[in-house]
Amino acid sequence: MPLYSLAERDLRDHCKRAIEALELWVRRLIHQKLNASYGVNYLDAQRPNGDRVVKKDIAVGLARRMASEPIRFPTPIDAAFLEDAVSLLCNPELYRRHFAVALEEAFPDGREEAHTFLKRLVPIRNSLSHSNPISVHDAYRVLCYTHDIIRSIKEHYKAINMQQQFNAPTVIRMTDSLGHAVSFSAANRHPDGFGMLDYSRDDKAILHCGDSLSIEVEVDPTFDPSTYEIEWLIANIGGPPMRGPKFVLLLEERYVSTRFCAVCRVTSNARWHKLGTHDDQIDIAYRVLPPN
Repeated sequence: MPLYSLAERDLRDHCKRAIEALELWVRRLIHQKLNASYGVNYLDAQRPNGDRVVKKDIAVGLARRMASEPIRFPTPIDAAFLEDAVSLLCNPELYRRHFAVALEEAFPDGREEAHTFLKRLVPIRNSLSHSNPISVHDAYRVLCYTHDIIRSIKEHYKAINMQQQFNAPTVIRMTDSLGHAVSFSAANRHPDGFGMLDYSRDDKAILHCGDSLSIEVEVDPTFDPSTYEIEWLIANIGGPPMRGPKFVLLLEERYVSTRFCAVCRVTSNARWHKLGTHDDQIDIAYRVLPPN
């Protein structure tokens, strides 16, 4: 479908999902490459001559952002937005040593080409984040550039036999009506792949009977939505059947609990599933107080 025929809200949603997927993949690439070469504290690592591997202002900014929202950003690299990631990827020394091969398919002419195209996405990303308008031309750029870059990274991982053993749709981001917004990575997932967010002991996230709770998830947009299904459950209770990316529930007395847990499951159309019966699962726990 031509992008100009889409409603503005749908156009923005497509672009936001694409950029968030790109951020997820480039953060993974940065972490994997720099962790392998400089260790887990790579943001503060130094070269033999005493020079920092990563500029101090970037490292300090990411650490500060993580400290302010530790649930949303479980590690400093998870706090890297697109502009931070571009600075890391396109640092001349880091690009030459660590990222050139992974990005070669998308940017055959090297670092300068990568910097030009990635920087074009930054103001669009900022406009989307601050509810400012974007043009149809901006949207074409987002959708073309992001898919080309993600494909390049995926092909690199295939070439070095590091592709996912289970290539299945997964949740990349969760937001809820209490103001939480979390991006998922290996740092906030179980080693087997599923995710857990626990707000049941957070005094700022207490729910009461009569409140409405909404949760929305975004799945890696490199997977066609027609190839998977999203299902919602309530742990140990069941609850009304709900499908699709958004969960909305009026909290009745039967949902009172020290640990009310909404469960999101993603199941592909394939005959096999990463977690046996489904491919991804995110559990989100809250505390629901009884009526006064």
